[in-house]
Amino acid sequence: MVWRSGVPEGSLEDDPWVGAVRASLEAQAMAINRNDFSRPSLNATTAYDLRSRLYGASLDRLTNSGNTEVLPGPLPFAPVEVTDGADASVAAVRGCVAAQWASTEGTPPETLDARGIEYRLERDGDARVVTSTSNLPDLDCSTIELPVALFDPAPEPSTVDDVQKIVRPTRD
Repeated sequence: MVWRSGVPEGSLEDDPWVGAVRASLEAQAMAINRNDFSRPSLNATTAYDLRSRLYGASLDRLTNSGNTEVLPGPLPFAPVEVTDGADASVAAVRGCVAAQWASTEGTPPETLDARGIEYRLERDGDARVVTSTSNLPDLDCSTIELPVALFDPAPEPSTVDDVQKIVRPTRD
């Protein structure tokens, strides 16, 4: 990956929960681009229910529009708050993400609009895993500059034209 404006910096970037979100976003993008939701990196960073939701969204896109989407890199994300759970085995990371990032060509959009999101995570052994997401429409992302990372080399547009070719997620 290549960061457009440099690797993100800030006090929250060193938080291991934020690192877990970034790892999951990269794994999610690679799974979406390859139409393979059984990838080991996705299994290690993202809970089964969320992997299944991503898989279902890809099936729906292909069924309804006849194509799949390609992400030019992980979903741009800027953390604004980390809240640890009472027993330190769970956390919530709130932040802003690109409202539109994927396309059939896999090219980044000219401009990025941001929207609020919360990632919920839990410990799974030594790993931190993203278990679910929630939109946060009241989180003001209008002044947030999203850090952008692009895959290098750039992903190729998908040639998948049959839902049977999309690899379903494996159970934990």
